[in-house]
Parts: sequence; C-alpha cells; structure tokens
Amino acid sequence: MNTSPSRQSESSRYNPTAPTVSPEWPVEIDLHLHTTASDGTLTPKQLIEQISKTSLRIIAITDHDATIGSDHAIQAASTHKQLTVIPGIELGTATDDSELHILGYFIDSTNIKLQSTLEQFRTERIQSARATVDRLAAINRPVSWQRVLELAGGSIGRPHIARAMIEAGHVETIAEAFDRFIGEKGIARVPRPKLHPIDALEIIHSAGGIAAIAHPRTVNHLSNIVKQLVDAGLAGIEVYAEKYRGDRLDTYLDIATRYDLVTCGGTDYHGLGIKNESTPGTNGPPSDTASKLLARAIDKHGSNVGNIPAGIN
Repeated sequence: MNTSPSRQSESSRYNPTAPTVSPEWPVEIDLHLHTTASDGTLTPKQLIEQISKTSLRIIAITDHDATIGSDHAIQAASTHKQLTVIPGIELGTATDDSELHILGYFIDSTNIKLQSTLEQFRTERIQSARATVDRLAAINRPVSWQRVLELAGGSIGRPHIARAMIEAGHVETIAEAFDRFIGEKGIARVPRPKLHPIDALEIIHSAGGIAAIAHPRTVNHLSNIVKQLVDAGLAGIEVYAEKYRGDRLDTYLDIATRYDLVTCGGTDYHGLGIKNESTPGTNGPPSDTASKLLARAIDKHGSNVGNIPAGIN
C-alpha cells in the first residue's frame, strides 16, 4: 500500500469529500482533541459541554505545545461525573526526512522540564507563523497578522493562517491552504525548529507520561521510524482515527501488532465546522484502550505516573 503523506488524502480529517468513519463498537473513547489553547475553535469548557452530550466517557485533550487546555477541561468535566479527562499533549517533531507528531498521555502538567520546553516551542511557533505571513504577502496572498492572532487566541498554528487565508479569499478550504501554500511542500512554508521524536519521548517520559504516534498518514517511512521509537519506549500508535478505513487502517493495525503497540485513536477534532468533519463520538479506539495505556504507563513509571485521573483502572 502507498502510505505517502497527504493532508488531503481520503483518510485526512481535512478532506471534506470523504465521509466520516465509525468503528463497529460503540465509541466511548477519544484520545485526540484540541481546544482554543492551541488550534481548536472551542474553549475547553465548550468542548466538554459538547462531549457531555455524546457517548464518550474517556477523552484526552492533546493541544499542541500547551497543557492549559487539558487542565481547564479537567476542571470543566468535574460537573460531568460520567466523563474522565486524561491530561495530554501533542508535540511536533521531525527526522531528517519526515515530520511526525507525538501524543503524550497521563502527563504531569506541572513538570518543569516539560513546561520549559513548551514555552520555547510557543515562541518558535510565533516566529515561524509571522515569517509565513510575510512570505504570503511576498507572493501576493496577504493576510492580516492581527487576524491570525485573533483566530489563534492561544498557541498559534498553521490552521489559524489557513483560516485567515480563507477569509481573505485566497483559498476555499484549509486543505487547499496546506497543499498549495503552508503545508510541508507549500511555497510559503517557513518551518520551525523541531525536536527529534526520540527527544519528544524523553520529555513526555520525564513528565511521567507515555507516548503514541499521531496521524501516521503524515509520516514518511513509518515502519522504520516506529522501530526506532519502540526501542525508545513508544507505547502506541493511532489506528482508529480520523477517517482511516480499508487498507490504510489495516496497515496501521499490522504495525501496532508487529511492535506490540496499543491501538489508539480519536477524531483529532478541532471544531472547524467543515463538511464531513469527524466530531467527538464518531470515531475512536476500543473501550479498553485507556486501561491498556495506563498499564503501559505503570509498567514504565511504577508509582511515578504523572497524572492518573479517577475513572480509569
């Protein structure tokens, strides 16, 4: 199977022409969600209110380079006793020939090493985003930097620039903005310095957490990278996620089986309001996934797991 990355592939959450995917089991878990603390459109409280009306009982807030959204979601969920929030994070990393994102679960959000790294990342995000806006202006696709800041609210990401481009009439969809201008091969892209994925695992582990690969559809030479990360303590990989189906889903399931990884997943929901967007409760891994991840965390950290929420055993 050809698993070369494409943001607008049939399996991408950005593809408005691809229908949503749901597994054969009732969806009770979503381990990949975003809020306004990074590039989501809903505040933590708004997201929790939306999720409280679904079948979900365990979720993870995995904002980019920020833990405040997770902290606030945990507070908001305290009035919804049926709902458990796993503290999480999503870190952007890169090897010599591929970008990949690493999800962290059960992290201690007060960990000094983690927060110091995240502060550096947020500074680099701002610098990269500003340079991207300048480059767009240079190719006659100007967007307002002030508007990008308004759309971001918190941690700035490329989706905020994409939304500003839509408002300015330069593109019709977020997928088009990435594919033509600000994605990995986009003509206006200004990459920021990124961790090696093994360093990201080390940071997550230092905060008492465990790590999983996010949206593997974006990763070049996936099997080779997985092997390296397994040796460094990788615990899981997204399988039941986004709009994965057929051969693509089977490929990721085979990799998880081969390397004894927990099959993770979720919607990677950002609340973008695009056609056929996967919303919380539509896709996710089996109901015992959180317990399996916790078992891996305990195996690695013993009594020093960063943060174990009530409701998972």
